[in-house]
Amino acid sequence: MEPTPPRKKKHVWKVVLIVFGVLLLVGGSAFGYFVFKANETAENTNEKLERGDKSERREETVDLTKDHFSVLLAGVDGGASLEEGRSDSLIVATFNKESRQVTLVSIPRDSYVDIILESEDTPFKDKINHAYAYGGIDATIATVENLLDIPIDYYATINFDGIEDLVDAVGGVEVDVLIPISGQATGNVELEPGVQTLNGEEALAYARMRKQDPAGDIGRAGRQQQVIEAIINEATTINSFTKLNRIMNAVGENIRTNMSLAEASQLQPYAKSLRAFNRETLKGTDLTLDGVYYYELDSTDLQEKQALLQTELGLPVTAEETPSEETDDSMTETTTY
Repeated sequence: MEPTPPRKKKHVWKVVLIVFGVLLLVGGSAFGYFVFKANETAENTNEKLERGDKSERREETVDLTKDHFSVLLAGVDGGASLEEGRSDSLIVATFNKESRQVTLVSIPRDSYVDIILESEDTPFKDKINHAYAYGGIDATIATVENLLDIPIDYYATINFDGIEDLVDAVGGVEVDVLIPISGQATGNVELEPGVQTLNGEEALAYARMRKQDPAGDIGRAGRQQQVIEAIINEATTINSFTKLNRIMNAVGENIRTNMSLAEASQLQPYAKSLRAFNRETLKGTDLTLDGVYYYELDSTDLQEKQALLQTELGLPVTAEETPSEETDDSMTETTTY
């Protein structure tokens, strides 16, 4: 079963808690204008899931005033469309109501997992980023829920073309650049290591570059998280009407979410936590099957991340130690990071 190929191949980083950070900007004389723009933006960004408001893993719909909850953040590689293509990267965010802790867990895009589709009676193995091509955000959420053994309560998708707009809308972001980048693969953007302010083009190049990073997709996941934090840190300190208008327009054009404005308003207690994430990435090894590259997740690390997320959501820890699956050596080549 082959996914429908995207119309335009692009390497994308996706995500963005910015859709939530932006909705935390209420304050002072900007309140009336913010409410007007927020309602206008919410109408453009809101998109419900086929499953409805509640995950099948929840007995009741979460109440953001009293419950811990989760959000799947996905960047979509589909050119100008959020309806086509693949999710180039995935980040699960959990919000703990008691500690105000926000935990981010990145899932490498080539992770070899069970794909869950409503149209299929049984799961089948493939790269996790193909789930979006097979069945959109609903299939992606079902696949992530199965992988991490947690409910996904909300989602936010962001289109590739919106990254530059978001960074430029907040006036640039300060980032501690970890590795030098240059070349055609980064749009001829050249950056040296060190703390510096990046514009939209530079931030996108830094976040999406992969081949020049010795850590590959894992290194890129860490850089994506850096940029996300930088955007939110900048956005949550903005009082300018001009910047606020640009941010709202960038969000409305490039982001979709099933979180309503009323629900987003309940995120205000997490405003300070948005500056201090607990960041994690699923670990694994390179895997080649029939000449196709995959990323095989480490079962022990996966269980640890499942337990972490379940604990942050106040759920029973279900992960149990299981033996690693044997692989046909004639078809597989592995390299441990």
